[in-house]
Amino acid sequence: MENSMTGIIKNRINSVFVHVSDLKASAKWYSELLGLRVHSDRFNGGPVYWMELAGYTGLILDDNSINKTRDGWQRSSAPLYMYGADDVHEAYRRLREQGVTITLEIETPHEGLTFFNFQDPDGNVFMVCSADDNSPPLEKVDQSPVENRITAVFVHVKDMPKAAEWHFRLFGMERPEVGEKQTIVEIPAEKGADILLDSNRFLNGEDDNVLFMFETADIDEAFSFVKAKDIHVFSEIERTPSVSFFTVNDPDQNVVMICQSHELNNYK
Repeated sequence: MENSMTGIIKNRINSVFVHVSDLKASAKWYSELLGLRVHSDRFNGGPVYWMELAGYTGLILDDNSINKTRDGWQRSSAPLYMYGADDVHEAYRRLREQGVTITLEIETPHEGLTFFNFQDPDGNVFMVCSADDNSPPLEKVDQSPVENRITAVFVHVKDMPKAAEWHFRLFGMERPEVGEKQTIVEIPAEKGADILLDSNRFLNGEDDNVLFMFETADIDEAFSFVKAKDIHVFSEIERTPSVSFFTVNDPDQNVVMICQSHELNNYK
């Protein structure tokens, strides 16, 4: 790809997808984790339940009931998250010109919503969408030390230098120097959740990929909170000078990180 992609794909994540089997159960789980109210009117017969969160990037729970009707659809073809574009058709054309694999052709299910899916060299699938929801974040109604904000999303890769080159070029950004042994590379977003390219799971032979991270101001309080809620802890607290974190499983065994930064002004 060439740097001509600048401005076609916005370097911001509109929403993160979590693929679930029971929409209502998952909406209840994520709402309780974040101290939010479940909005029953959003169970309107469609395949998704959406949650506007602080910090721009939202959360979409998707039971894939529509996707499963597509010929040849597989779970691996479900997108991780959604990028915005001012002109979806132009973004589609430019990505095709650059040889990027399109996994779902352009669809417009109703006026104001147009999207397609594409794939990176590691097989990660992303959506490009015209919708840009400016609704305010859902209000916290219960006490929870887990903030209703997605700080970063993980993109799991195999070859870090090649993956970093590909993803930075996607946005027309200059790629920083990436060492052969570097396992985490951050792509700062212009708004919302940052992107963390992560090769640790591949190098360690692990299959349980972390989807994204929520933030907290107190990692110990957050850990006690999830334990009290009988939420399954996937990995115990790890502490470093810059961050402390642990991971949990949602009802579908998706792995979500909860993280506290020890650096001032780290969150947007």
